[in-house]
Amino acid sequence: MAQSTSKDFAPCADIAQTKLSVFVHHRCDDHPDFEFSRHWYKGQDNRVGLRPWFDKKLVPGGDPRFGYAAKYDVLVPPTAPGDLVRFGTLVDRFDDTLPVYEQHAMIHVKIMLDPAEAWHVGFERVRSYARSHFAHRFAVVLIAHIPGFAGLKGQGNHIHCAVLSRDITINGFGGACTELCSDRGYEAALAAWEEHKMNWEGEV
Repeated sequence: MAQSTSKDFAPCADIAQTKLSVFVHHRCDDHPDFEFSRHWYKGQDNRVGLRPWFDKKLVPGGDPRFGYAAKYDVLVPPTAPGDLVRFGTLVDRFDDTLPVYEQHAMIHVKIMLDPAEAWHVGFERVRSYARSHFAHRFAVVLIAHIPGFAGLKGQGNHIHCAVLSRDITINGFGGACTELCSDRGYEAALAAWEEHKMNWEGEV
């Protein structure tokens, strides 16, 4: 009986992956603390998923002691299934069930914190904003980057507020919201942030 050798098999070509595309509304003089990004797929095949993006934000450095985000939190609508409050389950379920015809993946708001204020206070302000503006319909992942924890200056203290594009109901994920992932979504998120800051300051 003949034996097969490595010559009998053609080498497997690497399958090209469809990575996330992004469009950024950068910070500016009018809103120096607020940046908004839209993330979507241009193709349908072999999509990389959201997990690699989150992994880079949650573990931004390689140091075993300091190479982690200072804090993260998951917000979901009150009617969401209970297992989706776990970060890994949430993101993996989103990736596994995103229909190939859906291009929109998420939006991402980056909010810079006041360096004269304790970062945990700023985190709670951003969390309150995310809860009121996004989390009644969508899943939100908050990630705090505090460079001083690792003895670095970095970009300054900031919070990443990632909002998954699909509604969540008692039955799980629905379709992607095109308005959230658009210029209208950006304008609404920015206006809500400016209003939230004013109201928060008035309550303190």
